[in-house]
Order: sequence, then structure tokens, then C-alpha cells
Amino acid sequence: MVRLLTVKIVESIRKEENRAEETIREARQKARQKLKNADEKAMHLLEQAIADAQGRGEKMLRKAEEEARLEAEGIAEAHQKKIAQIKESARERLPEAAAMIKERIVNIHAPS
Repeated sequence: MVRLLTVKIVESIRKEENRAEETIREARQKARQKLKNADEKAMHLLEQAIADAQGRGEKMLRKAEEEARLEAEGIAEAHQKKIAQIKESARERLPEAAAMIKERIVNIHAPS
């Protein structure tokens, strides 16, 4: 009878050990799955953050390019105005220059 009771206790302990091992296996499997899910979510968040950063970077680049284009247009316009002023000034002085050249030619070729 004691022996039968001992056998039953040992069997009961083995069953509990087996259940405990199964519980541990299930817990490890769930933990691995949670880690995998967390890694996938982290990877997705990282990819999204990279895409967002690239989008912001491209937007900033387009804005900087537009600002540079506008600034360059302003500078080019100012230079065109200056060129036009210089040409106009030269045009206004053309009769004076022609008269000076004519006078020099006449003085050089005139008999003394």
C-alpha cells in the first residue's frame, strides 16, 4: 500500500513536472513570438522614420533650391540693369567720343 502510494506520488510529481516543462516551453514560444513581433514593429517604425526623414529632407532641398533660384534671379536682374545703364551711358558718350576721334585724326593729318 505504501509502495502504491509512493508510486502515485511519484507519478503525480512527474505529471506536474511535465506540465511545468510544457508551460515553460509555451512561455518561451510566446516570448520568442513577442520578440519577433517587437522586432518587426521596430523595423517598420524605423523604415517609416527613414521615409519621413527623406521626405522632409527632399522638401527642405526643394525649398532651398527655390530660394536660391529666386535670389539668383534677383542678382541677375540687378546685373542686367547695371549692364543696361553702362550701355546707355556709353551710348550717350558716343558723339563725344566720335568728336574726339575726329579731332585727333584731323590734327594728325592736318598740314602744320
